[in-house]
Amino acid sequence: MVNVTDTTLARLIEIVTPFGQGRVPVIDASTELTGDLELDSLRVMDLMLAVEDEFDISVPINSLGEVRTVGDLASLIQKSVDASA
Repeated sequence: MVNVTDTTLARLIEIVTPFGQGRVPVIDASTELTGDLELDSLRVMDLMLAVEDEFDISVPINSLGEVRTVGDLASLIQKSVDASA
């Protein structure tokens, strides 16, 4: 299990918020990307590009199958950030 920093989660929530377009009142680690935010595959890819730019990482596309929630994505980001440090 990856220990996600508060900074990583906060930065991710800032990135995700515009993609949610007000679909949920509060976005947190338990918010589902495709369920709660209703992101389709194209919007998920747009989100991933924004994440890669913000965190200066490259996320393997095959790892996205494990991502369901904002928290899952934060863990994936933290893992990539830690690996590149």
